[in-house]
Amino acid sequence: MKKDKSAIVTCTWSNESECVRCELQGKLNCRWDRKLLKFFLLNQIPSLVMAFLGLTLIGVLTEGWWPLIVYGATCIFLWVLGIETRLLCTRCPFYSEDSKTLHCYALHGSPKMWRYRPEPMNQSEKTVLVSCFGFLLLFPVVIEAWGIWFVAISLDFGLATLVGMMGVTLATLMAEMQFIYILSEDYCRRCVNFSCPGNRVPKAMVDA
Repeated sequence: MKKDKSAIVTCTWSNESECVRCELQGKLNCRWDRKLLKFFLLNQIPSLVMAFLGLTLIGVLTEGWWPLIVYGATCIFLWVLGIETRLLCTRCPFYSEDSKTLHCYALHGSPKMWRYRPEPMNQSEKTVLVSCFGFLLLFPVVIEAWGIWFVAISLDFGLATLVGMMGVTLATLMAEMQFIYILSEDYCRRCVNFSCPGNRVPKAMVDA
């Protein structure tokens, strides 16, 4: 008989008393914890703020607003239209909760528009997801670096503007590097969404 994958039940939303007998207790971020959500947001928000600030500054200096529009559209594509939720979150045990909204460490509060799908992501889905994430990280820094060059060769701006542009670019890069480090060390190594291409949980723990 073919098993209905949508009916698979995980222990993430089971009674917490069951965790006492679990050999993985404390090793995975498998239970809802508001502190982990706050920590995630505190580390993600600075990178997004600096990216939008830098791209806005580029728009003011060059009168070209397409970088900001493109970046904002990508954010809307991923988070408002729910593409990340569809590709990635529907595979996560946190998505299995009997609720109309998602309770997790990243896209907390997002509407659950699709069924829970515990099957692994296919290659095309991984490619789209990684491409979008890579774009969000690289695009602002590349455009801001171009902004440094633009200011440097222009006669319309002074040294203060150049230094300011360099400072914003450096701050954006540092904020993104911090976020990547925190995400990798404190979340990806303990994440229960094993389908994610960035998951770094050891195979022995995945098997367990």
